[in-house]
Amino acid sequence: MSKNEETILIAEDDPLVRKTTAHYLAKKGFIILEAGNGDDALQLFREKKPDILLTDLRMPKLDGMQLIQTVTEEYPHIPVIIFSGMGTMSDVIEALRAGAWDYLTKPITNLDILVHSINKALERAKLLRQEKLYQEKLEQEVNKRTIELQQQNRQLEQEIQERKVQEALVLHAKQEWERTIDAMPDMVAIIDVEHSIVRMNKTMLDQLGKSYDELLNTKCFLCAHGSEEAPEYCPHSKLLQDSRPHRTEIYEERLGGHCEVIVTPYYDPDGTLLGSVHIARNINAQKKAALEKEKLQSQLLHAQKLESVGQLAAGIAHEINTPTQFIGTNIAFLDEADQDISDFMTQIQEIAKKAPQEIAAEINKALEEMDWAYLSKEIPLAIKQSFDGVKRVRSIVLAMKEFSHPGNKNKNPMNLNQIINTTVTVARNEWKYVADMEMDLDPELPEIPLLADEMSQVVLNMLVNAAHAIGEKLGDDPAGDKGKISITTKKNKNGIEMRIHDTGAGMPNHVQLRIFDPFYTTKKVGKGTGQGLAISHDVIVDKHQGTIEVKSVLGEGTTFIIQLPLKDGEEQ
Repeated sequence: MSKNEETILIAEDDPLVRKTTAHYLAKKGFIILEAGNGDDALQLFREKKPDILLTDLRMPKLDGMQLIQTVTEEYPHIPVIIFSGMGTMSDVIEALRAGAWDYLTKPITNLDILVHSINKALERAKLLRQEKLYQEKLEQEVNKRTIELQQQNRQLEQEIQERKVQEALVLHAKQEWERTIDAMPDMVAIIDVEHSIVRMNKTMLDQLGKSYDELLNTKCFLCAHGSEEAPEYCPHSKLLQDSRPHRTEIYEERLGGHCEVIVTPYYDPDGTLLGSVHIARNINAQKKAALEKEKLQSQLLHAQKLESVGQLAAGIAHEINTPTQFIGTNIAFLDEADQDISDFMTQIQEIAKKAPQEIAAEINKALEEMDWAYLSKEIPLAIKQSFDGVKRVRSIVLAMKEFSHPGNKNKNPMNLNQIINTTVTVARNEWKYVADMEMDLDPELPEIPLLADEMSQVVLNMLVNAAHAIGEKLGDDPAGDKGKISITTKKNKNGIEMRIHDTGAGMPNHVQLRIFDPFYTTKKVGKGTGQGLAISHDVIVDKHQGTIEVKSVLGEGTTFIIQLPLKDGEEQ
């Protein structure tokens, strides 16, 4: 890291904030001075005369506002930057009027913003010193030439030549200032009281894709927003009403997305308001970071809910399993008893044939009264159906136990078909009323490294979405019709492919483009969170290094195609 020659005085009564900021700026190569209150800061400032003052507004003894006023009166060309979390908007305005150059709000989550503000202030101070130097030099030369003109008219031509040199210096200074503004990453514009563009820096011109001549005297709202009048939130309109700075956040594609817009008034020498200086700062990175944080929090909450549901499901499966075993045992006993009773009744019927007519008649009458001919057919059928029902309950219980079993946080070799079968069984209630299920699972499918719980969640999300899409197409009165959900697996040269197709409502193109975005949903309020497919995308792409794509035709259906690698860490 290159060494900076600039010295920064940090006036901050919070030692943690002061030390953290000092450490960070020192690593950036600045020379750091520290003061824990306003009195110490003022004394240190007078002794050391640093290049820049970084101060809080609220401090013991001499507060930040008094410190700013004193410093700017004694050293007007040394930059003062406020970073405070306690000040109100009126404090900010007062501090800026008192001579502060910039204002940053604590806590500063990204200290690069502070470094950027310091560098801007130092560059501005440097330019002001150069401008003053040029101005003083020009004044000296003008005075010198005036005296020489009075004394020696013959030197007029030489004086004119020297004046041209000085004008070139002024022009050079002006060009340097313009290049500095053009080099700023923020978009800067000057807007007059009629909302017309007076100047723009290169950053804003490049963002808008226009030349300076094209935008000069154009209405700012037409240029930036494509509208015929200023929007309701327009900070420039508010500034024209109260002559105060304003700050707002907007989303505008023409300006690159999310922006923080700061407007400050500027005046002519007699104090007349001429318009405002606009600074539009791109904050897409901050918005993305906030969205990622919200996404992670939502995923954590979702995982906690799934864990609770899994524990509950495992408990229910365990409780159902015991009485199911009782029922299965009893049905097996009844099946054996039915065989014995059937053999006994057959023997009775044989005896009746050999018995005297009177006894045979009584036996046959008893058999007719108990309707043995009907019972002999229906009892075995009822027992068989009961056996089938118990088997069905057992398969559901086993699927619930497998689905809800706490998974390992590491990938283990598993067969994807087994996860699909288990999830389809557990989620049957979600799809059985609206769709028939068709599965074509490759019996030769190899085991691959999987996170079982999370892959089960992906399949469950897909099944639920498919069922909802079919239900949406069928409407509230499906009239006995059902859609179809089909799941296929196969091995190909890229690894394992799984396709989940439904005959639902399908999706338009603009929905397909955003279907994996966090919190994006087309369902009614309360019907969806927009997290299911976002989580599925995260599981497939980030955690399994696979791919997931969607193909959909509006009104015909949707297919999700998932590719998973054969080995952990393989890229698709």
